[in-house]
Amino acid sequence: MAETITITDRYEVIADEKELKWFFDNIIQKPMMHESYAAVFCARYKKLTDEERAEVGISKRDAEFMATQTFRVRKFHNAADFAQDDGWTFDNFIRHLRRFNVDRGAYLISAGYPLPDKFLATIFYVNPCDEIKVADEVMSKLENTKTAIVKAMLNGKTLEDNMQSYQAFSNIESNVKHARAHCKGSVYWLDFDLDCPGWFKATHGPYYKTMCGTLNDLFGNGNYVIIDTSGGYHILVRTKAIHCDPHHFCKSMEILYHKGIQDGCMPYYDDKGNDKFECIVNDSQIPGIPLPGTYQYGRPVRIINKEDFNANPKFVNKTAKSYFDTLYNISKTKSTVTN
Repeated sequence: MAETITITDRYEVIADEKELKWFFDNIIQKPMMHESYAAVFCARYKKLTDEERAEVGISKRDAEFMATQTFRVRKFHNAADFAQDDGWTFDNFIRHLRRFNVDRGAYLISAGYPLPDKFLATIFYVNPCDEIKVADEVMSKLENTKTAIVKAMLNGKTLEDNMQSYQAFSNIESNVKHARAHCKGSVYWLDFDLDCPGWFKATHGPYYKTMCGTLNDLFGNGNYVIIDTSGGYHILVRTKAIHCDPHHFCKSMEILYHKGIQDGCMPYYDDKGNDKFECIVNDSQIPGIPLPGTYQYGRPVRIINKEDFNANPKFVNKTAKSYFDTLYNISKTKSTVTN
């Protein structure tokens, strides 16, 4: 007889309500009437070792986007009501986010056990999507699927032959969810995804300070926030402050990383000997970031430069070349911070 598993506790996504409120007050902009934000409660298979996967019986099919919450303004009859609305509040935001705090029996791995906290995270799409574009894309997919079914039937195909196409009509929610991840609305922030080792992240070390100096030189002090995550940083930069190719920042971080290795710091390798260091511009869709104030793989997500952030910043108009030159003149003092 199979063992009966009794589950009494809940998944908890909120780690620090004050951190979450700061992010809402300073980073999340009120969406337009035709826009919305989205947050996703997800499980990431890659965050477990082979031994951990074998121990708890987790397969790739157990790792997925489990639940989604959408955040939008209330419905209005005219633009004046929208301008005067006071319903876009943190209380409403966190109330929706708490809907991820469900009984652990709601999401189980295939072996029948709750999902390990070590591979759970809450992802927030930091720019809103355009719901009009979402509707156009979903309707276009459905129309194309309907046309394909009709043509197939006229060519003698049976119901069983078209089963996969028919299932597309019962999977509308998934189509909407994916469309919301790339149908851009207003674009307030550009995201840099930086995977780096501990010595690079040491806030009192020369490499972190040089990274901040690069950000200040390219985009202006107060125009960015640095989100500390399990594998490095997500750095959000105001799009209004970007007046050069943002890939210059990524190139400068690669130079800085290799400078650290030359100084005697350990390379950032995975178990297979591949270098994990990476800095990319996340601009292919709406950036999805670990939400500050929530848990990511069992640890709180935090913004580490709040004191430098400016709600009313000054914008710069510089090229990257001036700071590229200084990268080669970093202090020759070797970091004493170990990986």
